[in-house]
Amino acid sequence: MKRNIKIYENPILYLIILMIGVGTVMMYSASSTLGVNIHDKYNFYLNRHLVRLFISIIVFIFIYNINFKIYNNFSKHILILSWVIMLSAYLLNDGTPTKRWLIIFGKNIFTTSDFARIALIIFTASFIENNKKKINNINFLIRKFIPYFAITLLLIFFQPDLSTTFAIAIIITTMLLIAGLEIKKLAIPIITCICIVGIKVFNTPFQLKRFTDWFVGNYNMQTENSIQALGNGGILGVGIGRSIIKNGFMPEVHTDFILPIIGEEIGFIGIIFIFILYLALYFYGVHVCKSAPDIFSSMLSMGITLNIVYYFLINASYVVGLFPTTGLPIPFISYGGSQLLFSCMSIAMLMNISKYINIYKYKSL
Repeated sequence: MKRNIKIYENPILYLIILMIGVGTVMMYSASSTLGVNIHDKYNFYLNRHLVRLFISIIVFIFIYNINFKIYNNFSKHILILSWVIMLSAYLLNDGTPTKRWLIIFGKNIFTTSDFARIALIIFTASFIENNKKKINNINFLIRKFIPYFAITLLLIFFQPDLSTTFAIAIIITTMLLIAGLEIKKLAIPIITCICIVGIKVFNTPFQLKRFTDWFVGNYNMQTENSIQALGNGGILGVGIGRSIIKNGFMPEVHTDFILPIIGEEIGFIGIIFIFILYLALYFYGVHVCKSAPDIFSSMLSMGITLNIVYYFLINASYVVGLFPTTGLPIPFISYGGSQLLFSCMSIAMLMNISKYINIYKYKSL
């Protein structure tokens, strides 16, 4: 007979603790030079990270104790709230070139697209449960799903945040395909999106240059130094704290480009270890998805898992030049309070669902 598992019995908890632990150590190593050069403190970013981690843990505990069914009941309200928050960022960020942050009293609270991403995953999971038999009715999709999907992506797209728009589109599309959507039904939406993105990129000089440079194999400084850092590390790395590239040769070494620093300092072995952690999280997430008590929780589990794993894979791809540089952080490892907060929130939802299955029965893995 199945029973609700305790939080300390859940393998996902230990995976996340390990990811955050590795991320904290490597983030401190990567940011120490930047911290002393800009703020005269080696541990400047570490201290800020620990404060944000404390807040994220409090939020994690709170979300973990909320029954996942409530998200299904209020999925549309949560999504509309994310629109209000994104519109607030447009209104409150006067004078800034981007509208990605919710700023209150001059303080960056969080990246609005992070909340919108979770909200859209919840909405999509609820939509699939309530309309699974109509998932291939294109007219129904256009009336009941596409408007919500399109409004969310457009609000993010014009912040502007093309990379996050792309990532969310891939996550939601994958969820719909898993739910049974026939891939041929995506032809018109995909062509439409390509046209919109193409027009936007051609009218945004820095995005056009980034794309064309990548397309012809002309890597930017970040990608070249990233590849060099990975080469410097070799198999075992040069040692924690001994990275050369982090000393002013590459920006964003503690956020978007932390993976090359990991590769340089703890080597190919370290990179493989990070991949194993995310692979294990993927398998546990799939197990929760397959064993979940209803369609909503199953699809929500899958969406949360894809969200974290896709972000990691996209980051790993662009630091070696497989994708254009996008600026997406690695969940739980990169520096950044917003990504840490919403990553912890999403994992809390996943673990809340897993309370209702016997996760340590591995027959379905």
